[in-house]
Amino acid sequence: MFRLFTISCLAALCVFAQGARTQSLSGHVLDPSAAAVPGATVRLYNRDSSFLRTAVADAQGAYRLDDVPAGEFLLEGRTGGLDQVSAVSVTVEPGKDQTVDLKLDIRGLASRVLVTATANPVSTAESGKAMDVVDSGEMARRQVITFPEAIKLTAGLRVQQLGGPGSFTRILTRGLRATDTGVLIDGMRLRDPASVQGDATAFLGDMQLIATDRVEVLRGLGSSLYGTNATAGVINMVTDQGGGALRGELTGEGGGLGLFRGMARVAGGMKNDKFQYSAGLAELNVNGGVDGIENVRNTSGLGYALWRPSASTSLSGRVWGTAATVGINSNPQAAPLANLPSSTVIPAIPLAADQARLADAGLPFSWGTATFAPNLYDPDSRRVGLVVSSLLSWNQQVSQRFNYRVNYQSVNSNRDNRNGPAGSGYQSLYNSSSIFAGRLDTIQARADWVLAKWNVLSGGYEFERESYENPSTDENPDPAQRVDARASATQRSHSAFFTDQFRLLSDRLQVNLSGRFQGFQLSKPVFEGGTPLYQGATFGAPPNAYTGDVAISYFVPSSSTKLRAHAGNGFRSPTLYERLGSSFYFGSFSALGDPRLRPERTVSADFGVDQYFANSRYRVSASYFYTRLQEVIGYAGLVNDPYGRWGGYVNMGGGLARGVELSGEARPYRSLTLSSSYTYTNADERNSSLIGGSLRAIRVFPQMFTAVATQQVTRRTLVTLSFLGASDYISGSFFVGSGNRPYQFDGPRKLDLAASYTLPLGERTSLRFFTRVENLTNQRYFEDGFRTPGIWATGGLKLAF
Repeated sequence: MFRLFTISCLAALCVFAQGARTQSLSGHVLDPSAAAVPGATVRLYNRDSSFLRTAVADAQGAYRLDDVPAGEFLLEGRTGGLDQVSAVSVTVEPGKDQTVDLKLDIRGLASRVLVTATANPVSTAESGKAMDVVDSGEMARRQVITFPEAIKLTAGLRVQQLGGPGSFTRILTRGLRATDTGVLIDGMRLRDPASVQGDATAFLGDMQLIATDRVEVLRGLGSSLYGTNATAGVINMVTDQGGGALRGELTGEGGGLGLFRGMARVAGGMKNDKFQYSAGLAELNVNGGVDGIENVRNTSGLGYALWRPSASTSLSGRVWGTAATVGINSNPQAAPLANLPSSTVIPAIPLAADQARLADAGLPFSWGTATFAPNLYDPDSRRVGLVVSSLLSWNQQVSQRFNYRVNYQSVNSNRDNRNGPAGSGYQSLYNSSSIFAGRLDTIQARADWVLAKWNVLSGGYEFERESYENPSTDENPDPAQRVDARASATQRSHSAFFTDQFRLLSDRLQVNLSGRFQGFQLSKPVFEGGTPLYQGATFGAPPNAYTGDVAISYFVPSSSTKLRAHAGNGFRSPTLYERLGSSFYFGSFSALGDPRLRPERTVSADFGVDQYFANSRYRVSASYFYTRLQEVIGYAGLVNDPYGRWGGYVNMGGGLARGVELSGEARPYRSLTLSSSYTYTNADERNSSLIGGSLRAIRVFPQMFTAVATQQVTRRTLVTLSFLGASDYISGSFFVGSGNRPYQFDGPRKLDLAASYTLPLGERTSLRFFTRVENLTNQRYFEDGFRTPGIWATGGLKLAF
C-alpha cells in the first residue's frame, strides 16, 4: 500500500499544471494604535480544501505569503499574549496580489478557525456544532505538558487520570464511555487495534505536547466524518506545520513528584515556504510520583515536513511517536466484607495514610473503618509501550473549484505488560510478559467540489486494515509448564463518505450534511501454544454501518446571536478482540469474543445558543444534549454458548445520557480574560454491571464546574488561576464476592496556579521564567480508588528564539 501510494504521488507530480501566475498575500499585523506587532503568527486557510499557509510577522509587523492559489480563505493572526485577531474572510483572485492588514482586538474575544467540525475550515461564529479550541497560547499560559491536561477544563468532558503525570488516563464525553470519544492527530484517527475497544485510551497518558498548534474538541456525533469510536465526540490534536522565519525553543522544568521535563523544538520554512518544517523532542521523568510509588519515563518526538512544488500542490509527511516505561501498581481493592455496609452504594473510605504506607512496604496493617485500600506499590510490575503514527499526504488544487487530497497513515503500537510475584493481591507466580501489538493502515482519498460560491460538496473513499498480536510468556523454571502462547487476527474495512456545506443568506445560515457507509471483512484468527478456538465458526463480516448527521447554524447580526443544532446517528465497529479475543490461563485458551457481533449503534442530538455582548467582550453559550446508545457491545455471563464460553462479549442494550452545558468567556479589561463552564449530566445504563443493580453510569460527574482567569499583571508577567470542581461520582472498580460493588467517591475541588515572567534578550529572543502549582488547597481525593497528588509545584525556564 505504501509503495502504491508513493507511486501515485510521483505520477501526480509529473502531470500537474506549471507555469501559471501565482498570487501573493501580504500586510502588517498592527495594534489599535497602528504600531507593529512583531512575532505574530498569521495563518491562511482555504475554505474549500486542506490548504494551510503560515507566516510570522517580522520586526516591523510585516508578513508575506507567496504562491497563494486563487480561492476563498480565512485569515487569522495569533500572538502569545491576550490580544488576538479574529478570523477574516479574504478572496484571492487569479493574477492579483492582495494586501490585508490585521489589527489586534484588545477588548473583545477573538473568533478562531476550526477544521474538525466539517473537515474543511470554518470560523467559530459559523459552526453548527458544539466546539472548543485550546490553542498553543492558552496551553502555554496554563503551562500544561500533556494532551489530556490541555482539555480537562472543557465543558462536557470528564478527564480521569489515575495518579500523577504519565498515569493511565480516560476521557469521557457527555456522560458516555471512554471508547465513545474519537482521538485524531491532524484529522486522522489515532487508536489501538490491540486494545479491547480499539480506541486511543491506552495512549492518552503518554501523549506529551511537543509541537502542538492547537487542540480542537467536537462535542457530539462525529461518526459520519471520522468513522468508528466517535459517537460522543472527537478530539483533534493539530500539529504545528512550520513555515515562516526560523523559530524555536529550549525548555527545562522540574520539581514536585520527582518530575523533570526537557523539550526542544524548531520550526520554519525555506525558499518562500516552498519547503517548511517543524520538529520537537521531549523527555519526561517522574521519580516517585504520588506517595513515592510512581515511576514514569517518557520520550516523545514529532517531525513534520512539507514541500510545495507549485502554488497548488503539496506533499507532506509527519511522524509522531512516544516510548514510555510506566510503573504499574496494584489495583485498589475492597476492604473485608465485615467493613462493608449492606447498602447498595458503599461510601468510599480510604485506608489511613499511615496504614497505606505499611501496606506499600509489604508489612502488616490495620483496616480500621476503611472500605477500600488504594493502589498499593508493586515493585516488579510495569508497562513498556511504544506507539508511532506516520502520515504521508498529497494535496492538489486542480482548479479554483476542484481539489483533492490523498492520505496514507500507519499507526504501530506495542504494549508489553510485565509482572512478577512481588506486590499485594493476586500476583503471577513467575515473571511474565503479555504483549499487545497492533497495526493500523489507512488510505484515504477525498475530493472537494465548489458547486457554487455558497455550496461545497466533498466525497471520498477510505480503506483501513487493522491487526493485532498477543504473545504471552512466563519464566516458569519447568520448561514443560512454561507459557508460550500467541493469538493474532486481521480485519479490513471499506468506507465511502460525503459532506455538503451550504452558506446562505450572506453566510448567516450555515448547513452541513454528511453521511458514511462502512463495510467489513474478517480473516480467520490464529492461536498458537494452546487449544485452537472457534472451531467450526463462520468468520463472516459484521453488518454494514450507515451513518449520517446534519448541523445547522444561524447568526443574527443585530443581536450577535448564533442558534445551532446538530443531530444524527453513529456507530462503533466491533473490534478484533471483541470478535476473536481470548484469555490464556493454565496452558489453554478461553474464548471471549463472538465473530457474529454487530456494530454499536447510537442516536444523538444537541441544540444551543451562543450570545455575544458588548462588541464581543462577553460570550455565553448554552447547549442541551441527548444521546441514546441503542445497542452496545458488553461483557456478560453466558450459557449454552456455541463457542463454549462461560462469559464473553455480546450485543446488548446500551444506555442514555442527557444534560446541559453552560459556558462563558469575558474580557472585562484588556489585561484580564475569564472563562467558566458548568455541565450537568444524567447518564444511565440499560443493563447494570454492578451488584445491587445500580444503573447510574460509572465515573461520570453528575455536575462539573470549571473556571479560568488570566491576568496580565505587567507587559511581561502573566498569572493564570484555574479551578475544577465536581460532585460525587460512582465507581464500579471494586470486585467483591461475585461481582463489582458500586462505590461513591468525593469529586475533586482542584485549584491550580501558573505564573510566568518573560525577559527580552533581543529582537526575536526571550527568556521565560515560569512556575506551576497544582492542587493549591491540598485536597485529598481519589480517582476510582487511585491516589492523586496533593499540593505540588514545578519551576522552569524557556529560551525562545
